[in-house]
Amino acid sequence: MEPTRRATWFSRHRGVPLFSVLGIRIVADYSWFLIVALIAGTLTLGWFPTELPGRGTLQYVILGIITAFFFFASVLVHELSHSVVAVLSGIPVRRITLFLFGGVAEITKEPADPRTELKVALAGPATSAVLAAIFWSIVVLMGDSTGRPGLQLAFFYLAFANTALLVFNLLPGLPLDGGRVLRAVVWAVTKNIRRATYVASMSGKAIAGLLVILGLFAILSGGNVIAGLWFIFIALFLRRAADTSYRQILLKEALGGVRIMDVMTPDVVTVPPTISLAELVDVYFLRHHFICYPVVDGTRPVGVISIRDVKHVPRDRWSETSVSDAMSSFSPDTTLRPDEGIPAAMQKMAASGLGRLAVLDGDRLLRIVTRRYIMSHLQIRTDLSG
Repeated sequence: MEPTRRATWFSRHRGVPLFSVLGIRIVADYSWFLIVALIAGTLTLGWFPTELPGRGTLQYVILGIITAFFFFASVLVHELSHSVVAVLSGIPVRRITLFLFGGVAEITKEPADPRTELKVALAGPATSAVLAAIFWSIVVLMGDSTGRPGLQLAFFYLAFANTALLVFNLLPGLPLDGGRVLRAVVWAVTKNIRRATYVASMSGKAIAGLLVILGLFAILSGGNVIAGLWFIFIALFLRRAADTSYRQILLKEALGGVRIMDVMTPDVVTVPPTISLAELVDVYFLRHHFICYPVVDGTRPVGVISIRDVKHVPRDRWSETSVSDAMSSFSPDTTLRPDEGIPAAMQKMAASGLGRLAVLDGDRLLRIVTRRYIMSHLQIRTDLSG
C-alpha cells in the first residue's frame, strides 16, 4: 500500500518531497506553502497593481507567480550553495527543507575546522550577492524607456529581495550566515568551538531582541502592524535557533566519547510483518507501550512500524491491513550503524521524528537506541561529573 507509506513519510518529515539536486533531497515544509501563497498574493494584489496600474488581472497574476517562483528559486540556490560547498568539504548533506522563514540545509556534522566553517557560511551570501548583481544589472540595462515595464518591475523586486536576503543573512548572530562567520572567526582566534558558539549564539539572541523592539515600535507607532508582527515572529525563531545551536555543542561535548553500543537497550521487541494492525495494537502497542517497533521477517530486519503509521490507516481497515502494508522501509535516516556517535543518533531522531532507532550491522538487527536511554545516560554522566 504505497499511499500509506507516502503519508507516513510526509508526517515524519513535516513536509512534501519536491525533487533532488546532486543527491540532496529538497523538501517543502507545510509552512512553506503558506509563505509562497502570501508572497504570490501580495505581488499579484498589491505590488504590481500599485506600481503598474491599469493592466489586466491576468497580467498581474502571471507577473506575481513568475516573480514569486524566481524569488523562492533564489532562496533555494542560496541554500544549495551552502550544501554544495559542504559536500565538497567532506560534510554530507541529507536534505534542504524550505519553510516559513526561508530554507535550512540538514548538514549531518559540524565543520571540522574554522576554515571549513567559513567557506560553508560564506557560500550562501556570495550566491545571493551574485544573484542581486545580475538582477540589478538587468534592471539598469532595460532602462527607463523599456517596453516591458512589468518585466522590469519583476527584476527590480528580485534584485531588492536578494539584496535584502544578503544583508539579513550577514547579520552576525546564529543561526544566520553572519553568525557562522562570526563563530568561525572566534573559533580561529580562541581555538575553542564551544566558546565561539556561545559568542555567536549570544549575538544571535541580541539581534533577536533588536528585532522585537523594531516590531513593537512598528506596531505601537501606528505603522505597519503586519510588518511588526513579522519582525517579532522572526525574532522568536532566531532566538530559539541560537539557543539550540549552543545546546547542540554542549550535548556533543557531553556525549562525544559515548558509542552507540553504550546506550543500546538490553532487549528488543520486534514485530513480524504478517500480523494485522489490529493485532499489532492489541499485542504490542497496548502491552509493551512503545510507540514504534522494528519489523523483522524471520531474522531479516525489513522496516519500522509506528503509531503514526497505524493512524494513517482507517480504523475499520486495521483487521485487513498487515504490518508490511503500513510499515516504512529502513533507510540511513531511520537507522544507525554501531560505529556512529550519539550526536548522529540525536540528529536522526530529530529529523525523522522517531524516538527509537534500530541499530543495524549489515542485514542484522543488533538492538535499539532510544532518546530516553540517551538522556538517562547523559544525566548520569552529568551527575557524576558535577
